[in-house]
Amino acid sequence: MNNKKLGIIAGEGILPRTLSENALKQGYETYAIGLNLKSFLDLQGIYTQGKMIPGRLGGQCIEYFRSNKVEEIVFIGKIHKLWAISQIPFLDKLGRECLKRMINLEDNTFHKVLQEIAQENGFNIIPQLQFLKDLLPSTQIFTFRDLSEKEREDIDYGFDKAKKASELEVSQMVVVKNKSVMAFEAAEGTDKTIERGCKLAKKGGVVVKVKWKNQSDKFDLPTIGPRTIKTIAKHKGSILAIEANSTFVAEKEKTIALANKLGVGFLAI
Repeated sequence: MNNKKLGIIAGEGILPRTLSENALKQGYETYAIGLNLKSFLDLQGIYTQGKMIPGRLGGQCIEYFRSNKVEEIVFIGKIHKLWAISQIPFLDKLGRECLKRMINLEDNTFHKVLQEIAQENGFNIIPQLQFLKDLLPSTQIFTFRDLSEKEREDIDYGFDKAKKASELEVSQMVVVKNKSVMAFEAAEGTDKTIERGCKLAKKGGVVVKVKWKNQSDKFDLPTIGPRTIKTIAKHKGSILAIEANSTFVAEKEKTIALANKLGVGFLAI
């Protein structure tokens, strides 16, 4: 008899669906919570049981998992930071307790408090990698086109700046041009940062994305996919470089094919 149960707390995007599919293949029953309507619809019914519970209602999430005898949970998918901040006035008792413990609103602070509260309520948070390890590429160049010497210099420069920003827990991504920073990723998220940075670069912006220095394997590993490539191409960027063994590539074949089609250099370093 199958008694492995996994609770999935799902943000937006394809990763929650992919994770649930892989967990089902590993013999788990999956009990999924979509934190808003889009995240629930993105799951497309790939679960044993699913429900939409707004992210501000943490107490209801706990009761849902307890009612289904779930003890292991995983967090996966995109949560827009500005949306999360907008939910603060509507938090339930558990959410207010979480907020009270936070010394700031940085991602890693939130993740630490979230883990504490999960453990206090009898839940074990499972690393995302247990179900998505195949989505982490090693060092390689995915696309066919050659990289110019200037692009290689910008990649090296951008990687150095992005790693320094991650050490300060300020940003995971940078857009550079001619060894000059056009934009660091802030609360607006990846797509808006690419748009802002590539507009300032005018043409040929190089996008570099890395993990946090103290990146948890249980929360928010950097993720890119076809939409990232489209955004770079739309705003006349030239390169996407990601940190190898640390960044999820969603829909890998589609992402690489699109990068080749649109002329965006794509590599893991």
